[in-house]
Amino acid sequence: MKSWKEQLRDAKKNLQGNHSKKTSDEKPTVVDFVPPASWLEASPTNGDDTLPLGSKSSVTQGSRDSCKKNRPTAAVTVSAPAGPRSKRGGAGANDQKEDAAKNLPGDPPIPDDARSPTQNQTSPTPVFRPHVDGGRSLAMPGWADAGSSLQHPEYQGGAPMVVRIGVDFGTAFTKVAIRAGVDLVPVDWSAVTSDESPTGQYVIPGFVHRAPDGEYFWRRFAETDIQGNLKLPLIEMAGSDECPKATLAYLALVIRYARAFLYQHPEVGRKLVTRSLRWELNVGCPTEPHERPAVVDLFRRIARTAWQLAGVNHLQESSITAAWRSGEADVGLETEPGVVPEFVAQIAGYLGSRQVSGGLYALIDIGAATLDVATFNVVLPNDLDSSPRIPIFFSAVRPLGTHYLNHNRHSRLDLDFAWDDAAPVEPADGFAKRHGKRRDDVDTVDSEFASRVARCIAGVTDGTRTNSRGDPRSSAWSDGLPIFVTGGGSSCELYRRAIETGELDLKRRMYLPSNFRFIELDPLGARFQHFGIEIGGRLSVAIGLTEDAESIARVVPHHDIGPIMRPGTERIDHTELYGD
Repeated sequence: MKSWKEQLRDAKKNLQGNHSKKTSDEKPTVVDFVPPASWLEASPTNGDDTLPLGSKSSVTQGSRDSCKKNRPTAAVTVSAPAGPRSKRGGAGANDQKEDAAKNLPGDPPIPDDARSPTQNQTSPTPVFRPHVDGGRSLAMPGWADAGSSLQHPEYQGGAPMVVRIGVDFGTAFTKVAIRAGVDLVPVDWSAVTSDESPTGQYVIPGFVHRAPDGEYFWRRFAETDIQGNLKLPLIEMAGSDECPKATLAYLALVIRYARAFLYQHPEVGRKLVTRSLRWELNVGCPTEPHERPAVVDLFRRIARTAWQLAGVNHLQESSITAAWRSGEADVGLETEPGVVPEFVAQIAGYLGSRQVSGGLYALIDIGAATLDVATFNVVLPNDLDSSPRIPIFFSAVRPLGTHYLNHNRHSRLDLDFAWDDAAPVEPADGFAKRHGKRRDDVDTVDSEFASRVARCIAGVTDGTRTNSRGDPRSSAWSDGLPIFVTGGGSSCELYRRAIETGELDLKRRMYLPSNFRFIELDPLGARFQHFGIEIGGRLSVAIGLTEDAESIARVVPHHDIGPIMRPGTERIDHTELYGD
């Protein structure tokens, strides 16, 4: 006869073999996750397609990581909370590295149908450089020289006016908006790019030319060197004193042109003649790196130096380096440049609207280079707070933007690498006809790419739903998760299809009628209806950055958030009801 221990072991095995269906009122599994210490020191490799921000090799690994394609990715980023080490982490650094290479503790399980099939790429993913109509050249107009001055060319003196410039410095393109008093001005770049299309008019590609003598400018010569990929390497530079010369030159040109554009604006420019302009500057920063003080300090220093260099006629390497080293404090700004998380600037209009409500939210930002996914809470202000608080739960950034969608199509279908990143993504049927390909072949390539997008979304939402560092008890999981879909690729059918896949997967996991509740952003508001929804959507971050940086919202980093404890119902003693 078997002992009681053996009988108990057999009973456990039998129970484990009977996978009964979960009921709708079953509580989600809570996974207590403490990351290895190495995660807090450097950007981890979070699996397939995860972009460790600031890593120069993050967009050049390509087929080297093809063997990792089917491994679930971690939803937790570098900024995960510090604390006691997990028991799974082992005792030494080698154990930590080994854990980082496996399915990480706290990693939400990714369903098989959300995994990306093994790719057979014909070429590795390149370092990002935007494709603009096969290499359209840029040219700074002569009237832009007026932007070297901090006052209108016909300045007559007068009462002060606060003018705030919001610079959405993107990986692929930059967008700028200016708030001068009550006027909001989106900067039109067609004088530089010669692109007057609705999609390309308000974006400037992220590259600059460098001549052999070390001068940077916007015009093309055969002997000049094109400098691109100006944003991603900055994250890796945080904490060092390295001078990002090309980035500084590019932003100096952006600021100079933006100021000149405001001066010559037919309606707003004439108001500036009799006002003394007091300038402020806000720049956007990716969500996860913003939690690192060294990154915020670097972005602020870059913004301040670029503002100073915008008044220099010739941007020579020597003058750029000198301005970087000098660290001059008085550069003509009323306050230090504001560095605002991009997703917070993106929803600034919503946070100040009447429709805002507190609770759990998700945001999916589809840019030209990257796909950003984040979950966060909105805590509305009370008597002690003058602005909302935004606790960030989980975020992921991957090179899955529209540029890499186009790159994947052209690479997998053996086509020449020629497309326009400023234009909307071509639908699959139109792409197939134009390139003489079978629609089924394009659909197969697109489906594989869409599954990678869906995995990214599922990783973040599942982490938030199951991890104690997320918000597993939020009513949004049953009532519908409010979600913002933003960025230049938000209208692309492929990304919409991937989001629907994430929604269906969430329903399957919850066994509830859980769904996504899409929130339409109106960044321009009712006062600027003549700009239209299309312009507002493309410029949502830049417009949000024209608000006072201190009043938009107060961000609570992921590592400062403890497990959310929902108060239970207090049990009443029977003596309080019936007496002794």
